[in-house]
Amino acid sequence: MSPKDRPTDETTIDLDSVTSEDTRFDDAVVPMVQQQLGEADIILISHPDRAVLGRRYRLPPGGSLSIGRSSNADVSMPEVQSMSRLHARLRHRGNRVVIEDLGSTNGSYLNDQPVGESRDMVSGDRFQIGAAHFKFLQDQDPEHAYHEAIYQLAIRDGLTEIFNKRKFDEELEREFDRARRHQRPLSLVLFDVDHFKKVNDTYGHLCGDAVLQQICRRVGGELRTEQLFARVGGEEFAIINPETPLRGADAMARRLCDGIAGRLFRFDGLDIRITCSFGVAEVSIDMATPDDLFDITDQALYRSKQEGRNRVTAV
Repeated sequence: MSPKDRPTDETTIDLDSVTSEDTRFDDAVVPMVQQQLGEADIILISHPDRAVLGRRYRLPPGGSLSIGRSSNADVSMPEVQSMSRLHARLRHRGNRVVIEDLGSTNGSYLNDQPVGESRDMVSGDRFQIGAAHFKFLQDQDPEHAYHEAIYQLAIRDGLTEIFNKRKFDEELEREFDRARRHQRPLSLVLFDVDHFKKVNDTYGHLCGDAVLQQICRRVGGELRTEQLFARVGGEEFAIINPETPLRGADAMARRLCDGIAGRLFRFDGLDIRITCSFGVAEVSIDMATPDDLFDITDQALYRSKQEGRNRVTAV
């Protein structure tokens, strides 16, 4: 059965605990600096508790924002065990914003690259602190940028950046109705990661997150623009294929299955082998709703898992 969608919380939070710093500039430089870089927004886009997604933290010019499990952190997240007590800090230095790792156990990442001691940030950057992911915004129109980020959060998965279950449901209904009305082919592919719990238990949840991100990048790079790729469960994914009969979707799924199994996934110096199981189905005249197509495809996926995993079943 299809996993239930949980609504995104779009709560806005302004932190009163933001620390101000005495940053000095020459008088002639101050107007230019203030015009270039104003207040920055930090948006929470991925978190183990989906109910807190969309929270906003503000970073004024000359201020700093620390993130960690400690109650003394400006952004305190004691529930995220993969964070250090004081994990990272953002500093607004007037003409630029930098992120600093504070000697954390698991490291800090900016656009999937290790931060090291510090790195400069630009608007639109993503950064990871433990299992929490944030988006950094510093736009000429910060309110517009914030609401655009919230809109994207409503239709995309914060961890993998592909579409989420809500968007998938909307598009599957639209494409299903179109296929039935115009008698055009439509196929659906479902797949999930084999023994994903073992990956998390053996290497940790940060490794599991990295594996999901790498899978999505590899699969996404193989798809056409008109195909919709979405995360519909923890480690379950779907591909909607308009104008594609069963044979074409089956061939694509087999390429993806072989491609994932044939390449190593890397995390923190480790090489990890991953496989996925696939189910494929096509719209037929006896299907009345999009759920019928999903359920048939899900049954095909289940058969692949029963018959040994790392395989494709088309029905």
